[in-house]
Amino acid sequence: MANFSTCLAWTLTFEDPLHKYATTPDAPPGSYAIAGVNSSAWPKDFATINALGPDYRPAAVAQFYQEEFWNQWLEQLTSDEVAKRVFDAAVNMGIGTSVKLLQEACNASHENETIATDGVWGPKTVEAANWYDDAEIIENFQEFRSQHYRDIVAANPADEKYLAGWLARASK
Repeated sequence: MANFSTCLAWTLTFEDPLHKYATTPDAPPGSYAIAGVNSSAWPKDFATINALGPDYRPAAVAQFYQEEFWNQWLEQLTSDEVAKRVFDAAVNMGIGTSVKLLQEACNASHENETIATDGVWGPKTVEAANWYDDAEIIENFQEFRSQHYRDIVAANPADEKYLAGWLARASK
């Protein structure tokens, strides 16, 4: 079973590389974040974490990520290497998109057996992710994630300022 702490540590290397849990400016303009918890996207959670002293923020951030992004399906993945990338993508681009990318990566690994690319967790997605070669799934996942970021920029050129960072994150 995938380990939440391993996956969270991976994601925090992107969301808060220095592990300071400080309040920092974020996008959109006027927003703030603490270890990736954005005040615009998660106003109540951000306010709760922001009101805490620095010593209490790491546990609150971990609880936030576990409640909002970790789930029974992600926990059933047998590879931490696959799980941490899927978890990180969920944090960065949403759960549905992350699951859809995993489904596409599994389908690209084995063209004869396909699972629906509906962005919904389920036993078939977990079974495919656990059955197919981890290295191949990771490579495919990275490729599909990178293409997703390029598609975002193609649709909204103003987001190009984020592309280099997104692609670097996707390539890990």
